[in-house]
Amino acid sequence: MMFSVVILTKNSLNVVNNLVDALLSQNFKYNFEIIFMDNNSKDGTLKYLENVKKSAQNFEVRIVHVPEGEFSHSRTRMKAANLAKGKFIVFFTDDVVPIGKDFLEKLTQPVREGKVAASYGVFQIGGKLYDPIDAYIHNNWYHEYEEISEPISTYCWNKLSPLMRRKLSNFDNCASCINKEILLKIKLPDVPYGEDMTFAKRLILNNYRVALVKDAKFYHWHKVKFGYILKRMCIDQDLSIREFDLYYVSHLLGVVKNILIRIIHRTYIGLFKIKAPIWKKIYWIFYNIKILIADFLGKYIGTLDEERTKGFLSPIKKKLLKIKHDIINEIYSKSLLRY
Repeated sequence: MMFSVVILTKNSLNVVNNLVDALLSQNFKYNFEIIFMDNNSKDGTLKYLENVKKSAQNFEVRIVHVPEGEFSHSRTRMKAANLAKGKFIVFFTDDVVPIGKDFLEKLTQPVREGKVAASYGVFQIGGKLYDPIDAYIHNNWYHEYEEISEPISTYCWNKLSPLMRRKLSNFDNCASCINKEILLKIKLPDVPYGEDMTFAKRLILNNYRVALVKDAKFYHWHKVKFGYILKRMCIDQDLSIREFDLYYVSHLLGVVKNILIRIIHRTYIGLFKIKAPIWKKIYWIFYNIKILIADFLGKYIGTLDEERTKGFLSPIKKKLLKIKHDIINEIYSKSLLRY
């Protein structure tokens, strides 16, 4: 068995089928198994997975039940890694849709050939339903990244800027391939969120390479609510400070400034750069305004600690710090399933 494909699911009935269909249509000559790590689905997902298992002919399918309250992006993937039969492990989240029939071939090639310890693909915003403004802005993000993150010493790491540290540690478990032996040795850090970027940091500091496979593209986008983005960005900012000493925003004035600049930018794109009926343009402009406010407010909350609540607007900052503690406590008891 060369590959173990690991897919995390929870109430995934209307999305995971797109991923499975895409995987079964791949031009991929290597033997593989599929391991579904299901977190207490209640919507018919398990019945669908059982049907996939029954109809499988050229590959093995296993369904592993992860009890409610025991799911985390790190521990669930490490559990799958310990169960996997393959030499290499390919991780997917349930709502990813690979683009092209050679996606697996391209994604796994650098790891198969021993050039790197891990590789990841390029997310694209698209598919059946997506935000065209976000797609216009972000679908070329990968051009500014190197194809290989080289190993680096701790001394050199400490000399880099926080932004460069974060950039070198870019990794995405939405669609990734990792050498199992190295994964079991280095391990995904036991954190409820952001295990992929912290794992990449561990790799490059332990003399391993990480590849961004720019030709391995996949669709990944899901419509989100205000509260989801606020929590996610709070957690992301908190993690970025701890791991990279990186502050996306540092004060309330910066939050307001960033929101206003981006609202103007995205409104311009929505009105003049995308092709859509005017009602759809207005819909996505207002959606982006809501998400931008949640994004930067969440990032600001994620920067707060006792020291940073002193001074001007201290009562408000202390209330926001309490919100941060509530979010962090929640994520340790109930991890976000989808990125």
